[in-house]
Amino acid sequence: MPRRHGMELRQLRYFAAVCAAGSVAGAAKALHIAQPALSRQMMALEEEFGAQLLVRLPRGVALTRAGEALLAQAKLMLAGSETLRAQVALAAHGKAGSLKIGIMPGYSWLPGLGQAIAALSRASPDTDVQLESGLSAWQLDAIKRHELDAGVVAWRSPLDGEVEGMKIYEDRMLLAMPAAVARSVGKIRTLKDLAGQRFILFPRAGSPSHYDALVRILKAAGIPVTRPAAVATDLPTILGLVSAGLGCAVIPASFRQHGPAGVVFKEVGGIDLTFDLELVWRADQRDPLLASFVRLFPPPGKPS
Repeated sequence: MPRRHGMELRQLRYFAAVCAAGSVAGAAKALHIAQPALSRQMMALEEEFGAQLLVRLPRGVALTRAGEALLAQAKLMLAGSETLRAQVALAAHGKAGSLKIGIMPGYSWLPGLGQAIAALSRASPDTDVQLESGLSAWQLDAIKRHELDAGVVAWRSPLDGEVEGMKIYEDRMLLAMPAAVARSVGKIRTLKDLAGQRFILFPRAGSPSHYDALVRILKAAGIPVTRPAAVATDLPTILGLVSAGLGCAVIPASFRQHGPAGVVFKEVGGIDLTFDLELVWRADQRDPLLASFVRLFPPPGKPS
């Protein structure tokens, strides 16, 4: 039984060169290898397939039917290997692949995010970005579990060394109230004019620092916080509850453009607070595609 060593792409490349040159001597010259060494490679290939691939003629070689079949497949395999090589090179330089990016609910419209995705697509057409909506805590867990490459979050612990990031958006805060409350209260200059009104809050776990700052501001204005009108995890839901007349809320100014009917938005004094968004990723991340994406983000934006 003939001994099998396993076919190599190099042998197929040699075989295709012999076929193109029409002789072992011509192929050896083109490949810059010794003719006896190339002859041995052709014999090894025939041994591997257990079939004669070339007919040795006085002046060159001719393909057998088995050789013709091998040449057709060899061309496909060699072309495929070059495509694979090119794809790997693109991926290694951040020019190909897919990114999974988390985004806070209601913030997929962020100008900087859209600009970065569009710029990446123009610079590297073989890339794509998938967006997955989720709150900050979920995103951070998913990033650490390698389920997301990065995420747009509203909060992360300053003691969390597993992730790092950069600020990409700063939103000022304003008052959102049911239309009925706006009519009944009358002129509102500061939060203190709403003393006694119930407010809708979000869970502290979603952003402890932002929650604590907001509670301090509400308490200072005489607004009860121990029993909020409701607690909702995301801003679109909070606005829906305001629209239903359940209570007032302090929300990012950019949501004024997306607010439902029945909600009155107003800038008032006493809300010394911003809602900042960061793009974060694993601190040990060494992905060139993500690095390219991060570099394409414009400077932090603010609502108009």
